[in-house]
Formats: sequence, structure tokens, C-alpha cells
Amino acid sequence: MPATGLFISQSDFLAGTGGGVQICTREFMEVLEAAGIDLTPLPFEPDRRLATRLLRRINSSPFLRPFEPDLLRRIEVAVRKARFDFVFLNQEVLASLGPFLRSVLPANCRIVVLSHGLEPVDLLHFIRLRRRLPLSGRVRPGASVLVGRILLAEQRFRQSVDGVCAISPFDADLERWLGAPRVIWLPRVVTSRPLHWQPVPGRLGFVGTLDHAPNLEGLAAILEVMTRQQVSGVKVRVVGARRIADWLAARYAHVEVVGALDDAALAAEAATWTAFLHPIFCLPRGASTKLAQGLSWEIPIVTTAFGRRGYVWGEGGPLEADTPEAFVIACRSLDPTAAERLRREVQRAVASSPTVASVAAQMRSFLAGP
Repeated sequence: MPATGLFISQSDFLAGTGGGVQICTREFMEVLEAAGIDLTPLPFEPDRRLATRLLRRINSSPFLRPFEPDLLRRIEVAVRKARFDFVFLNQEVLASLGPFLRSVLPANCRIVVLSHGLEPVDLLHFIRLRRRLPLSGRVRPGASVLVGRILLAEQRFRQSVDGVCAISPFDADLERWLGAPRVIWLPRVVTSRPLHWQPVPGRLGFVGTLDHAPNLEGLAAILEVMTRQQVSGVKVRVVGARRIADWLAARYAHVEVVGALDDAALAAEAATWTAFLHPIFCLPRGASTKLAQGLSWEIPIVTTAFGRRGYVWGEGGPLEADTPEAFVIACRSLDPTAAERLRREVQRAVASSPTVASVAAQMRSFLAGP
């Protein structure tokens, strides 16, 4: 008989469409099922009670009432109805369920956190950049208190789980630092969905969460260099939230605001880019699912070592440049011949990237361990 697993996840993370969290959730589920785990999803809603909303005005920790109060009862009902070999917690904040799960699960049932990246990492980037970039978010009651609370909660709840699956080597190291008993990092899976590429000369493209501090910092940094160097003949098409895209356009003449697009419109837009830009010059949490999208399109990509964290391939790869100045030089080098050559290198990377089956083999070995 296959092993069985209860998959606990916020309901909107299980949606068939959406952003990085939804993509990462689907990938975890595909890998687990390919590893031979018969999954039973248990979706839940966030705690939206008035008292909780008021508490969050003075405490913005994600560990403050992260799930509806009825979830504990629903877990008890689920584990009474079926005997599970594993409980999978989708997102590291659900490690807070660990002590309760220990009290209702049989001793041989293992609790595994499926981490999308540690909250304090990006929180520190937000704190570092919030005064010079138009980022939204709260740091309450204060930066030092909030960071301390979250770190202590992360460390405390790791004692009640059996293992953590991370999506980058950096996050795996942080999990070990927090004292997680067993840790593995699983590389990202890239599925080939090539576009009919018809690049417009000088047109570069960016798509991502602009309200994410590392994304916005990196994009602003290369635009600053383009402005300072008076780069001509280059436009950066920005797909994302209009509020911040408009802020960029008001500051940098190289920006053309596209706004939010659905999947079909985004694919049509990206097919006209000479290159997909992914400038990250700090070390964020998790891994960028947008890079997987760019890779799947098999168009030229310019990124950084930090930008491609969590990805591996056997051959080829995007063009990497690890300073804003070097990044702009790389972009300017992409004449039609160089762009076509880079596209072929991206295609080689996609062809030699891990598959669901190969990642599932790593997961299976991890779950079978002591």
C-alpha cells in the first residue's frame, strides 16, 4: 500500500492559478504524489475574526493566529477517520501546529514542514529598504521586537516537527541553524513551454512582485545605472502592480509600464522581449518561481547568482551578472546574434534541469530516512 499523507494548506494556496506560493504548492504536491504518497488535502482559511484583525494592528507577526480556530477540530476529525503516515505542513508558519499535532497523532506519524522560505529573511530586507522604496507592509510593534518574536517562534516550533523540506540551499542552512531535526532542499522543476519568440530590438522585460523588497531593489538598481550611463535604445517593459510600476516610470525614462496581465497576455508580451530580466542583488527567502516561468519560455535570461538560487541544471544556463553595472553591460551585449546564442544556452539548461520524477526520488529517500 502507498504511504498516506495529510496535506494541510491555506485554501487559496491550493488554487490552480496564482503566483509563486500557488506554483510552489502545486510543485510540492506533484513531487509528493510522484514519490508514492497518497495525499489528502486539508484546506483552511486564515483567522479573520475582528479580534484577530485588531491584534494584528499591534503585532504583525505571521505566527499570530495564522489559521481559523476550527482547524484544530478538523485535524482531529481527519486523523480519527484515517491513519496517516505523514502530515505535511504547507508553509513554515504552520510549524506552529507541531505541538498540537504531537498530541493527536500516533507516535509513528511524521510531521514535515514544506517551507517556501523563512519569513525573517525578507522581513529584514523590507526593514532595510522601506524608507527609500515604496513598499507596503507593517513592522509592529517595532523592528527589533518583531524580528525577535518571529525568530524565537521559528526556533521553538522546529522542536515539534520531524523534518523540513526547503527550496534553496540558503533556506536549508537556516533551518539547520534553527535546529530543525532533519533538512533537505529540493531543486526547482522547470517545464518547457517555449514561446514563439519574436524579439523587438532593445526591448527587455521584467515580471515579478514589485512590492517584494529584493525584486524592487534589484530592478531600481539596474535602472539607476542605465540612467547614470545614459543608455540609449533600451526599454524595460515592467509587468506588475501599477502603483509601483508608475513610481518607477516617474523616476526612470527607460521604463514602460505594462501593468498586470493574464497568462495569455503575458506570454504574448514576453515573446517580444530580447531578454527576461531577473536582477536580484541580495539573498532573499526561498526561490523565485518567476525564473522558472522565464526558463520555461526558453527566451534569453539575464539574472544573478542570488536570482537563480534553488535552481540547478547540467548544461547551459542564463547569463549571470552579480553587480548592477555588470548586469547592464550584459543587457547591452545582447545584439541579435548574442541573444540567439543565449537563448540556446537557456534551452540547454531547461533540457538538463531536474524533473518531477528525479526530485520525487530525493523526497522519497528523505521521507524514508530515520
